[in-house]
Amino acid sequence: MSKFTPITLLCLMVFCALSFLVTAQDDLAFLSYDHSATVCQTKPQAQKVDSPIPLFNHTDCKQIALKDIDPQSKSIWVKVNFDSPNQWQSVPAPLGFYISGKAASQVYLNNQLLGYNGRPATIISGSHSNELAGKMDSVFYVPNELLKHKSNELIMHLSGHHSIIELDNPMHLFAFGQYGSPKRFIQNYSELGLILVGAFFVGALYFFIMSLGGTDVPTYRIFAALCFIAACQLSAEISRKLFDYSYMWHDIRLISITTLSFIFGTLVLLYSSKKLAKKHAVHWVYIGVLITAVVLIFSPGFDTKTTAAIFIPLLISLIQLMYYWLKNKRVQTLRWLLFQFAVVITIVISAASFHEIIHFVIIGLLLCYLFVQQARDISEQQAQLHQEQTRLAKLEYKLAQNTQAKAPTKLEISIAGKIEYVNTTDIAFCKASGDYVEIFLKDSSEKLFSGSLKHLETVLPDTFLRVHRSYLVNLNEVVSLSSNMTKEGSVNMLTLTTQHTVPVSRRLMPTVKDTLKQQI
Repeated sequence: MSKFTPITLLCLMVFCALSFLVTAQDDLAFLSYDHSATVCQTKPQAQKVDSPIPLFNHTDCKQIALKDIDPQSKSIWVKVNFDSPNQWQSVPAPLGFYISGKAASQVYLNNQLLGYNGRPATIISGSHSNELAGKMDSVFYVPNELLKHKSNELIMHLSGHHSIIELDNPMHLFAFGQYGSPKRFIQNYSELGLILVGAFFVGALYFFIMSLGGTDVPTYRIFAALCFIAACQLSAEISRKLFDYSYMWHDIRLISITTLSFIFGTLVLLYSSKKLAKKHAVHWVYIGVLITAVVLIFSPGFDTKTTAAIFIPLLISLIQLMYYWLKNKRVQTLRWLLFQFAVVITIVISAASFHEIIHFVIIGLLLCYLFVQQARDISEQQAQLHQEQTRLAKLEYKLAQNTQAKAPTKLEISIAGKIEYVNTTDIAFCKASGDYVEIFLKDSSEKLFSGSLKHLETVLPDTFLRVHRSYLVNLNEVVSLSSNMTKEGSVNMLTLTTQHTVPVSRRLMPTVKDTLKQQI
């Protein structure tokens, strides 16, 4: 596992980090978020299909900043007066006016209609309207001669009656720039994010397959779920760049990202709880879930909610790590504690932009660390298991030796109608010879066993070992193991007390070495 997942994901983290260097090839001339705008709300009554532009001098109209424009669940008219700075003149033709936000829109520039994004509501009756939902990100063509140096008037009819949830800042962008796809100005890391999505999905598949095996199945299931959730969350995050969806899907996207972030954080806490708290894991998990849920309910904005959804479980896991490190003083727990502390500090420092690519870089690095740690745990468990098996093999061998010394097993040999019984302690080694087996005794005499070497192997006690496809050796009679060079290559040989030499096959050499070490 350690050769696959960590290396793959770490490489992808490098690619992902390079996305910080990627910027849009074109520049936008933004209308400042603090720029003043006049907003008039459409009254909730039946209107004509094409609502006339208001005069913006009604008592219901008010002056607000562009960032405070909110068309959610209502229909409004917005007027913005602005001058075109000199740097705007450097924007190459053809020009476009970009709007990003939760609204259907109708746009006029200097009394000329630029176009529609969906259809703003013109008939409003209770909670119903005739609005055709617009795209989340849109662009309107602007004739070159239409934009003036001074005294430009921008009028927008906006409505957001298809909103599912209310956002604090539903309108994200008002800007002029070279006409083209509005997607090229947002989420410039998305192409590299797709590589990361692929890595997460491959990781999910890998750990799912591993979970079908025999050892540590719950941990592999958690890892598979972590990778799958991370892949789904990143897919939802970059979907705005990849798909030209209507603004109501933006609400679904935000809800999905926050929910998946909450599930991911809970799974991380579940993993650390199962590793450290054992039978008390459930108490850490439900406390973490309750605290995180309360924080999410009262957190303002979905960016904050998404950050909190993973930060709170990580913080609780950090407290858990601190507790168990102080309790057990394990070096491995300390390393995990320091790494997770660095992750928590990084989230705090980068909180303003955490929901962007930093979020998934941290998720990837966190998963890499957990994978490497799991690989180390498995390696340690296997080493411990090997030691236990070695001790058990030694005990079994000593038991077999003692049994042979007190009551030697007798081997029945039938020769020419005569049956002989040979003590197995008197046998030095056995050699296959066609349909028979030659038995070499310690007194240099030989016997012939009618049967296969494989059958004889099941009859003889544990003090005998197969060292070659044609040889069985009494381990009590082994003097040395040597390796000699010949024209054919290296040949491994066992020397016995009878001065006989027996070949050892390369395939069985590791087993022979381990067995000889165990009897020492």
